[in-house]
Amino acid sequence: TTTAEGATETLATLSELDALITVTDILWILVCGILVFWMQAGFAMLESGSVRRKNTNNILFKNLMDASIGAICFWLLGYSFAFGNAKYI
Repeated sequence: TTTAEGATETLATLSELDALITVTDILWILVCGILVFWMQAGFAMLESGSVRRKNTNNILFKNLMDASIGAICFWLLGYSFAFGNAKYI
Protein backbone atom coordinates (compact mmCIF):
# COMPACT_ATOMS: atom_id res chain seq x y z
CA THR A 1 0.00 0.00 0.00
CA THR A 2 1.11 3.56 -0.54
CA THR A 3 0.72 6.39 1.89
CA ALA A 4 -0.03 10.01 1.13
CA GLU A 5 3.70 10.83 1.20
CA GLY A 6 4.39 8.22 -1.47
CA ALA A 7 6.32 5.82 0.80
CA THR A 8 5.59 2.13 0.34
CA GLU A 9 4.64 0.01 3.34
CA THR A 10 4.86 -3.75 3.29
CA LEU A 11 3.02 -6.17 5.50
CA ALA A 12 6.08 -8.33 6.14
CA THR A 13 9.70 -8.23 5.16
CA LEU A 14 11.38 -11.05 3.32
CA SER A 15 13.38 -12.07 6.40
CA GLU A 16 10.17 -12.33 8.43
CA LEU A 17 8.58 -14.47 5.73
CA ASP A 18 11.68 -16.65 5.55
CA ALA A 19 11.57 -17.13 9.33
CA LEU A 20 7.87 -18.02 9.12
CA ILE A 21 8.54 -20.56 6.37
CA THR A 22 11.34 -22.13 8.40
CA VAL A 23 9.18 -22.42 11.52
CA THR A 24 6.31 -23.85 9.49
CA ASP A 25 8.61 -26.44 7.89
CA ILE A 26 9.96 -27.52 11.27
CA LEU A 27 6.47 -27.77 12.73
CA TRP A 28 5.28 -29.85 9.78
CA ILE A 29 8.23 -32.26 10.14
CA LEU A 30 7.54 -32.63 13.87
CA VAL A 31 3.83 -33.31 13.31
CA CYS A 32 4.63 -35.91 10.63
CA GLY A 33 7.22 -37.56 12.89
CA ILE A 34 4.70 -37.76 15.72
CA LEU A 35 2.15 -39.34 13.38
CA VAL A 36 4.69 -41.92 12.21
CA PHE A 37 5.49 -42.94 15.79
CA TRP A 38 1.78 -43.17 16.62
CA MET A 39 1.45 -45.39 13.57
CA GLN A 40 4.23 -47.60 14.97
CA ALA A 41 2.29 -47.90 18.23
CA GLY A 42 -0.84 -48.85 16.29
CA PHE A 43 1.04 -51.54 14.38
CA ALA A 44 2.43 -52.86 17.66
CA MET A 45 -1.08 -53.19 19.10
CA LEU A 46 -2.40 -54.77 15.91
CA GLU A 47 0.41 -57.29 15.68
CA SER A 48 0.41 -58.16 19.39
CA GLY A 49 -3.32 -58.81 19.16
CA SER A 50 -2.78 -61.13 16.21
CA VAL A 51 -0.32 -63.51 17.89
CA ARG A 52 -0.34 -65.76 20.92
CA ARG A 53 0.37 -64.24 24.29
CA LYS A 54 3.79 -65.87 24.53
CA ASN A 55 4.93 -64.16 21.30
CA THR A 56 3.82 -60.65 22.27
CA ASN A 57 7.22 -59.67 23.70
CA ASN A 58 8.92 -60.71 20.48
CA ILE A 59 6.53 -58.65 18.35
CA LEU A 60 6.87 -55.58 20.57
CA PHE A 61 10.67 -55.86 20.54
CA LYS A 62 10.65 -56.12 16.73
CA ASN A 63 8.50 -52.98 16.50
CA LEU A 64 10.80 -51.14 18.92
CA MET A 65 13.84 -52.13 16.88
CA ASP A 66 12.09 -51.10 13.66
CA ALA A 67 11.43 -47.60 15.01
CA SER A 68 14.90 -47.29 16.54
CA ILE A 69 16.80 -48.43 13.45
CA GLY A 70 14.59 -46.24 11.27
CA ALA A 71 15.31 -43.18 13.41
CA ILE A 72 19.06 -43.86 13.36
CA CYS A 73 19.08 -44.39 9.59
CA PHE A 74 17.15 -41.16 9.08
CA TRP A 75 19.65 -39.36 11.30
CA LEU A 76 22.57 -40.83 9.34
CA LEU A 77 21.27 -40.53 5.77
CA GLY A 78 17.71 -39.33 5.44
CA TYR A 79 18.08 -35.86 6.90
CA SER A 80 20.63 -34.84 4.28
CA PHE A 81 18.42 -36.18 1.49
CA ALA A 82 15.30 -34.52 2.91
CA PHE A 83 16.78 -31.08 3.63
CA GLY A 84 20.14 -31.09 1.89
CA ASN A 85 22.24 -28.08 1.15
CA ALA A 86 20.56 -25.06 -0.45
CA LYS A 87 23.72 -23.96 -2.21
CA TYR A 88 22.71 -25.60 -5.52
CA ILE A 89 19.20 -24.13 -5.67
